Amino acid sequence: MDRRRFVMGAATVFAAGSVVAAAAPRVALVLGGGGCRGYGHIGVLRVFERHGLKPDLVVGSSAGSLVGAVWAAGMSVAEIERYGERMSQNMMRDWVFPKLGLFGGGAVRRFVDGRVGARMIESLPMRFAAVATDLRTGEPVILDRGDLGTAVQASSSAPGLLEPVRIGSRTLVDGNLVAPVPVAAARRLGAKRVIAVDVSFPPAQADLNDPFDALYQGFSILTRKLALEERATADVVIAPELPKHNDMSSTTLGSLIDAGERAAAAALPVMRALFV
Repeated sequence: MDRRRFVMGAATVFAAGSVVAAAAPRVALVLGGGGCRGYGHIGVLRVFERHGLKPDLVVGSSAGSLVGAVWAAGMSVAEIERYGERMSQNMMRDWVFPKLGLFGGGAVRRFVDGRVGARMIESLPMRFAAVATDLRTGEPVILDRGDLGTAVQASSSAPGLLEPVRIGSRTLVDGNLVAPVPVAAARRLGAKRVIAVDVSFPPAQADLNDPFDALYQGFSILTRKLALEERATADVVIAPELPKHNDMSSTTLGSLIDAGERAAAAALPVMRALFV
């Protein structure tokens, strides 16, 4: 990480330690983690954009931080969808083994920078925060100031798979570990009403054929429990019925996006009431 990004990142974490006072957001949109299932968020944003719903705050964890960041920076849903279709798993990986991850996460930051430029979170037209996990303490860290790409990289760095992000004195990894649907973070930032989108993986859909499946299933069970607990405190919950999938074809991605759109459209009347 170059000196400029280190300084920006350090400011991000210091701000996270004591959330900076700002005008209390009335409505927050929370986008949870879920890996590839995060494409469902794009469908939800289709409905927001189509009906002119503009939250005062967007809070994202893991995959939700990536989608939320570029939308808060001003990208249209059509642009997000177009770039999402071009994104491949290889594009997001750099070999770094034997450090603390099999792959580097710098490509995540570069992806964000390439789409919206190297931006500071506090300069975005829509208020935004990403949630990461402190790898040493297990505490959630709210990243609502500093370099946008670095914050998204930290929030998306699956431990053991992607190299952690070191910002200031903290070592940060995937927010999905402690806040798969970060409603509490939105409340801490002052949100009065929260719309939460849960795309976490339902353990019942798992294939259990080998030890790696069992390992992932254990993580999924814990994550799902946390997701259900946090989303219970939201005012509105959108939980798309995302299809089970084993590929990243355009057909699959389209089905995930469409599922998110259907779920958001069904919740539209109650969501609209929050903006009155």
